[in-house]
Amino acid sequence: MKYRFGLTVITLLALLLLSANNVAIGADRMTYEEYQSKLAEYQARETNANDKIDVERSSIEDLKSQIADLEQQFSAVWEDIFAFANTNKEDYDQLTSKSNDLMDKISAFERLSPDALLNRANELDDLDAMIADLRAESGSNIITILEQLNDLSQRVERLRNAVPKPKHEMYSVIRGDHLWRIAGKSNIFNDPWKWMRIYSSNRSEIKDPDLIYPNQRLRIPRQIGREEYLVKKGDSLAKIASSNQVYGDPFKWTKIYQANKENGFIPDPNLIYPEQILFIPSN
Repeated sequence: MKYRFGLTVITLLALLLLSANNVAIGADRMTYEEYQSKLAEYQARETNANDKIDVERSSIEDLKSQIADLEQQFSAVWEDIFAFANTNKEDYDQLTSKSNDLMDKISAFERLSPDALLNRANELDDLDAMIADLRAESGSNIITILEQLNDLSQRVERLRNAVPKPKHEMYSVIRGDHLWRIAGKSNIFNDPWKWMRIYSSNRSEIKDPDLIYPNQRLRIPRQIGREEYLVKKGDSLAKIASSNQVYGDPFKWTKIYQANKENGFIPDPNLIYPEQILFIPSN
């Protein structure tokens, strides 16, 4: 009995081992089949991708051909334009370059501060002259150039409108003039009592306010500068110094006096006059 039982156990173990080996072999075979399936799938996708690449390459070649045709048409149109405008591509390119350079110059003016623009206002005439020269060149009637030149003209005009009023104008003395008479002229102040403004603005050129000469060039102040003060009736140096717009301290009146006593402009610190323009040194 014991022998038969042992033989039975051995037989069962052998069957189990054979079964396990068959399962493992089956598993290995399934994995390989999956690999084969995936490989076939990837190969099919590669073939499909290559087919699409071939199609795209063909499309690209078609587009290149269309672009070449359009460039030829574009070139032909430009040749017609150049012929109509009595110019050629080289002259047109030079004209475009000049117009772009002028645009850069105008842009530089547009970046100037108001004071700097005022100092260079006379150069706006030069810009207009440059635009006129470009308009006289062949090819300036081509729409791209024409529109650009029109735009530049408008920008120069806007610059003219942006120029601040001058801080002073120049006046040439004629025979028989005196400061009272000049200040009373309608194109000056139309008020002879403002003669002191002219004297104040020309103190380095006028040693004696009662003595001016024909052909002498005098500045006519139109604005009061940031470091200037126009004396009003009732003012004193201490009152001016105490103003918040000046020093905010009446005891600093001596700074104003020291800055304006030269050449006898303020001979007496207790005596100043309405319409005097005083220099106010920085605090």
